[in-house]
Amino acid sequence: MADTIANVHLEDIQRTSSLISWSKNGLIVYTSPYKRSKNNLLLTYLENIDGHSWRLAPPQSIEVKLENNFLPEISLVCWSTLSTDLAVSDVYGNFYILLAGVGMVDSKDSSPSYELTSYNHMEMIYRDVINQDIKSAINPGASIIAFKWLNIEKPQILNKPASLVNLENSYVYTYGVNQFASHGVSHPIPTKQACVALRRNGTFMLYYQGEHKVEYHKVSINLNDTPLMISNASIGFTNEKQIVITAFDRLSDDISTYVVTIDWGFLIESAKRQKTDPHFHTPKESQHPPRLSLEKIHEMKPLPEYRDNVLSPLSSIDIVSATPEKESKLSILISYGCADVYRYEVVDAAQTIPEAFTELGHNTETTASSPTIELKDKISRNGSVQSIVSGPSDLHCLILYKDGHIDVLDTRTWKVINTPNEQFPPPTISNVFDVGFEFPEVQHENPMILAVSPNMAAIVFTEEYNETEFLTFKSVEKARNTGFQPRDLFATSVALAYRHAYACYTNTFTDDLVILIQSEVERLRGLLLQQMPEKRESIALMIKKFVESVISEAHKSINFQLDAFSKESVDKLLSNPPLQKLLSLQLILGEAQGNSVMADIAWIVLNLRSTNFGIMFSLSSVYRQISKKKPSEDTLQDSTTRGECIVSLIGNIKWLIDLMAYFNQELLQLSYFRNDSENSKLTLNNSVVLPVILSKVPRLFLMYAISSMGKTHEILKKLHKDLAENNKLFTPMKEALNRYFTICSGAPLTLSLFEQYLRECDSLIAKEFATRIATKEKGYSLKIEQKLVCHGDITDDVKDIARILVDRYAHNISREIKLSELYFYNTEWLNIGFNRHNRSVEDSVIVYEQSSNKEVVPRLEIGQKIDALRKIYIYNGNVRRCTRCRSVSLVTDPFVFESTTTVGLWTMVFQRTCICGNTWVNV
Repeated sequence: MADTIANVHLEDIQRTSSLISWSKNGLIVYTSPYKRSKNNLLLTYLENIDGHSWRLAPPQSIEVKLENNFLPEISLVCWSTLSTDLAVSDVYGNFYILLAGVGMVDSKDSSPSYELTSYNHMEMIYRDVINQDIKSAINPGASIIAFKWLNIEKPQILNKPASLVNLENSYVYTYGVNQFASHGVSHPIPTKQACVALRRNGTFMLYYQGEHKVEYHKVSINLNDTPLMISNASIGFTNEKQIVITAFDRLSDDISTYVVTIDWGFLIESAKRQKTDPHFHTPKESQHPPRLSLEKIHEMKPLPEYRDNVLSPLSSIDIVSATPEKESKLSILISYGCADVYRYEVVDAAQTIPEAFTELGHNTETTASSPTIELKDKISRNGSVQSIVSGPSDLHCLILYKDGHIDVLDTRTWKVINTPNEQFPPPTISNVFDVGFEFPEVQHENPMILAVSPNMAAIVFTEEYNETEFLTFKSVEKARNTGFQPRDLFATSVALAYRHAYACYTNTFTDDLVILIQSEVERLRGLLLQQMPEKRESIALMIKKFVESVISEAHKSINFQLDAFSKESVDKLLSNPPLQKLLSLQLILGEAQGNSVMADIAWIVLNLRSTNFGIMFSLSSVYRQISKKKPSEDTLQDSTTRGECIVSLIGNIKWLIDLMAYFNQELLQLSYFRNDSENSKLTLNNSVVLPVILSKVPRLFLMYAISSMGKTHEILKKLHKDLAENNKLFTPMKEALNRYFTICSGAPLTLSLFEQYLRECDSLIAKEFATRIATKEKGYSLKIEQKLVCHGDITDDVKDIARILVDRYAHNISREIKLSELYFYNTEWLNIGFNRHNRSVEDSVIVYEQSSNKEVVPRLEIGQKIDALRKIYIYNGNVRRCTRCRSVSLVTDPFVFESTTTVGLWTMVFQRTCICGNTWVNV
């Protein structure tokens, strides 16, 4: 058993929540719960298996080794605020930082170089080793008892709670946002990170990044002149840029509170200079490092209480930092027994002195402020506290009890919110607990290793000394307001949409929310089948309306209006993060519900978005290069760089051509059967092309893509001519252009004719919609657009326009097309349309156990894996997979020509995230 580690110290770790951490990117790292294990740290994440079902991926080993290759037992893991850096500590007190999403590059320089890759690949970038002698006894004073990452020096946009507005016969919720300045304590440079840690012996450390690169540096200070033996401690931040530490020392039996301030030294000036000059380097002689200053502001003895004649000793010390709201105060929570939580705030000592003494102090001119702590209230709960952890943006905190249940508190009111509402629908909604959800209670024997998801929508857990390394996943559950009345369903959809918007604003993954939506759909379906088992069509309609409500509220909650865009705003739409997030939600919910049209539209628009970006980026690169030199001055390296740019586009150009071919195949069949739709598998109800053309945003993307492809073709033809005339058509450009023109010439239709047809459709639809909107209520246009884009529904209001489009196609364009060539043209690899197989989703498992042997079904695989980003076959090379849409892609660009310099291609924008916006993982 020499190759295993013995987890003999697991039972000594009080805060078992420090043994697991769930990042905003969706990655979960945790200490192996085995008694003896080959791994000291494991990583997993939620992954979609087949479009409907999910599971936690099999555990991936993350080895944290000392220089002598010894695997120490891990006692703390914590993801950074940006979820890119992982802090790790072992039982010896050694401290490490791993950087996720980078790979080490072989470099001739002495300093290491890194390249971007998927987040489940990590490199160790920092070690603070104080003991690597595996034979020596563990020094308990060296172990880290409290830890916290600093915030980021950037403004924050957060959504306001959704507010209820009562109308005459119904009600709605309104949404809004607040912008906050950077709060708490942060590294002065917005792109850099820092963290603080406290050892049991009282040594307090600041680990921080310098002005450039990713390496960390350390500065430390001692809380006391003599060593301490701290058994409970916590760290938090005030909005006055102070660090507060509260610690219980067993030697003195004192609970002491300290304030630490950081003088960031040269980094403050560097941060100012980097705003105008990002590459600014402080001269070496001016690099004065950061310094720490410390002040003890309060000291007291624990306050054990007797409850039912049993002594309630100190059980936990936790600090909840100030929220982004300017007037917010940090809270110190000291818990005793089962469970009295005393809440203190840091205040000016003058506020705690009686008025007469305050006046006396003013008379003697002793007006300097002196901080102390003051008891604000007492929170009485049932259960022994394991730890209290901060929720998203410190707006909530969660009490984790040793018996496995969880309470959620609003840190603005300090009220427990996972309890029955006084009013329903609630006047405001800011989380799923407001509408009746609760965390599931978990039965267990040994202490739990448990983490709450960043959206507070799920938990993962295991037990110490478990017999497997697998985690269990559970969503929050509906405990109240469980009916299927419209008000219940609408309030639920608002809560889900609100949390989705919050995740968008804070750049947090949403797979846990998607699973919650799917679980709620299944709960609702089961409830309806119990109540009215014979009314299957009515049940399907209610389910459909609930999903529609979730998606439309998701659009509303992030203030994204599908009818508010024009031709002039396409460039902005290409880089619009909310659109990507909303389409991604639509894609996965459409697949989960077996609604192929809804999923297909989302997938098509996501791909049009990435294809348009690729064309725009590559054209810009080619333009920039040819504007610097005349064709006669072209070199082989110029030819190679340009050739790679063109080749990187070819797969997406092929996808675009084949998409146009499929759209024409649908229009052709619709035109043939327009008077005999009963004998056609394809109708207005399951057509993909008609909702795409009828709806504004997809139509704009489609027209933009065809136009861009035409411009690209003309530019490359001219470039080919100029280079050939100057005898500078080197092999890379010659081959790249040949490939490009061959793909274009293989189209089974004349793209310019279809582009002309789309322009006619655009004018017709704009005219018809303008006429109809004039006589309708406000919001009519948005409702129609949402029906078309989000659900693929051609409502009765627009069916006549759809028929006009089909008639126009039949009379004009179909005469110009080579019908047999188009009809037999193979577009199966696109994996869209009415012929695609749809599986039944009823009675399907939503979340499989992590131990299940289910294989992930890759998207776009027809006998051979297809790179969903580049639209090329994958024959060899390292592959990554999207955790949500199951797309696969090559980890690195498959360069065709040998280049002596680095070639930056459009695909680098999707280095860490898929075209659907979710995280890639290397597989």
